[in-house]
Amino acid sequence: MSNSISVPIGSWRGVTFTAAQIDVVASAGDLLVIGMPEKITGGDHRGGAEAVDQALHGTLSRLREGGIFGGGFGETLMLTRPPEPVRAATLMLVGMGASLAAYPEAVGNLTALAMRAALRIGAASVGCLLGWSELDLPDDLVVPTATAMMRGALAAIDSQGDHAAMAWTFDIRNGAAADTTAALRAALAEWS
Repeated sequence: MSNSISVPIGSWRGVTFTAAQIDVVASAGDLLVIGMPEKITGGDHRGGAEAVDQALHGTLSRLREGGIFGGGFGETLMLTRPPEPVRAATLMLVGMGASLAAYPEAVGNLTALAMRAALRIGAASVGCLLGWSELDLPDDLVVPTATAMMRGALAAIDSQGDHAAMAWTFDIRNGAAADTTAALRAALAEWS
């Protein structure tokens, strides 16, 4: 999913989880899930929406300005065969709302939404840039957010019937990769 090293997390019902820093342009997987907030706040964001917007010459900004996709909580937009330089087969934008930084469970709900979509389209490889891609999380919310994301993904898998095998990569560019990876592993272990 990226040029960085993937760290194994574990597996659940045919879905293998890893963590890595995902390059939103170079990632050539079946599905790339990008969180998009309602408002661009400026500043030093590390993630998805701004990088895709730059790569696509302001397309996401124009979608927002035109009222087509504003980033409202739970709003989704899927682009199959997005234009170059984005290499993912399908790009899924997930609305993050105005501010989810203090609401780990809400980020978990959005992860479940993305997992259900991935299972529905039969994606074999998914990169997930929700959670901290566009959020500035305080240190004390990194672990609860990662835990909620894994729980959301696992709940979506459990609610789905049979499905094809999938490789799901959580992005870990939040500056707390070790804590994030440990929390993802712990949540998976608790679920089992």
